[in-house]
Amino acid sequence: MLPQKWDFFIGKGSIIFLIFLLRFLVFLSDKPPIVIAAALYILVLAAATESNSLPNSRVIIIMNNVTLLKKSAWVALACLGLSTSAGAVVFQAENYNAFYDTTPGNTGGAYRGDAVDIEATSDTGGGYNVGWIAQGEWLAYNNLTIPTSGNYTVRMRVASASGATASVDLNGGAIQLGSFAIPATGGWQNWTTVSRTVNLNAGTYSLGVFAQTANWNFNWIEVVAEGTNNPNLPTAYSGYTGVYSGYTLKLDERFNSLNTAIWAKGDGAVGGESICRFQPQGVQIVNGNLELVVRNEYVPGSYSYDHKSEKGPYNYSCGELRTVPSKRIKYGRIEARIKAPARSVATGYISSLFTYKHEGSPREWEEIDVELEGGRPDKFQANLIYGVNVVDWNGTRQWGAWEHKIDIAPADQWRVYAIDWTPTGIKWFVDGVLVKTLNQDWIDCNPSCVPPQVSYTPIPNDLTELMMNFWIPNDGIQDAFGGNKYGNVYPMVTQYDWVRIYQLNSHPLTNW
Repeated sequence: MLPQKWDFFIGKGSIIFLIFLLRFLVFLSDKPPIVIAAALYILVLAAATESNSLPNSRVIIIMNNVTLLKKSAWVALACLGLSTSAGAVVFQAENYNAFYDTTPGNTGGAYRGDAVDIEATSDTGGGYNVGWIAQGEWLAYNNLTIPTSGNYTVRMRVASASGATASVDLNGGAIQLGSFAIPATGGWQNWTTVSRTVNLNAGTYSLGVFAQTANWNFNWIEVVAEGTNNPNLPTAYSGYTGVYSGYTLKLDERFNSLNTAIWAKGDGAVGGESICRFQPQGVQIVNGNLELVVRNEYVPGSYSYDHKSEKGPYNYSCGELRTVPSKRIKYGRIEARIKAPARSVATGYISSLFTYKHEGSPREWEEIDVELEGGRPDKFQANLIYGVNVVDWNGTRQWGAWEHKIDIAPADQWRVYAIDWTPTGIKWFVDGVLVKTLNQDWIDCNPSCVPPQVSYTPIPNDLTELMMNFWIPNDGIQDAFGGNKYGNVYPMVTQYDWVRIYQLNSHPLTNW
């Protein structure tokens, strides 16, 4: 039996429950009786346990844990469609309440059995997307609650091989929120976020997404109050959430200081390709940024603890930062916000973010790269390097040439680069847009190798260091890699605003 007295609503937390109950009853008005009954029962039980109005035995029978019971009520409310935050509401494309589709059946064959075409998505966070969109099709989502009148940003996560146009409206087109130009992203799973700011009156609406043209994919739509930000998130790009399904954040490095429990300065050099030596003064923290610096200064020969060998003299110093040996990583997601030096004062350099391991028996070279070059200031190079018992880059060619120079617009402006590394493949992102994928079954020489590859190439599968360095190439390679140094003005600086390391939950990291 429920308690005879309902004065438990006066107890601790009652005001929160009463306010929420008013919104909740409005929400339930169009729901099936079984949903209404179950949801109200959970709400009453949670409120009752807040003031201990139910006998302990009843609470034990119901859930055997009062705390879990109370949490379950809030989870139930969220699952039934209410937003637990006034700041932002996100609708996944596949969770529509009404639709119009011009073709019969679900072409993608995933998630639902009606006529909307749904497939699994490779976008950050996984899940599903609506695809095969034809002109004139639409999707509608119930219960968009705008708590206060004001400006809101509407963001859509979309992909298109050739470009398209969508529009967003409220209440079946009664209120038009405008058109969204969807750029050509280069592929059906190359995602980007488009947005526009609108003024909305407080109220509850049905949100509609309409295909003005065909040939685009749709992952999610978000409505967020203007000026609403998570103070814990770093500066990134529009739509950045820092949350990815199947991943857990392990390091959120903002470079307010140099944490020597995580990072160590390099003291070696990049083989014979570089004309500078990594030195302590090449790594500095300035105004919350990591700065790696190349200087025109003499560096005498000395022993390198990184290379475990003597190094000769150099005429330039440069900078490198790497994780300490106890903080190696294997799989996961690595993100960094980087700005290369201005092209007006830097024409020949390499600035990088990469994983690196070159050791063991046999001695495996495993490396996943993001590389910025002075000679290509509007591109970056995404790269996988693998080799066995080789001493230089040329020796790795028999395992393939997997570098790809990708247009990204100015690299000498702040951009967020990400490497998503799993046992079956690697993905590279720039500002949240997938720009390159390299799957294991593409590089395994089955049915044939990809020239110059002559040997099976594995996706790296060992613990590795994460590294960032900044160096200048020698005269022999500069025209092919890095750029000609004729325009360099020293000291020359590349900046790293932050670095985030995420664990792939199926392969947990240790010592983090």
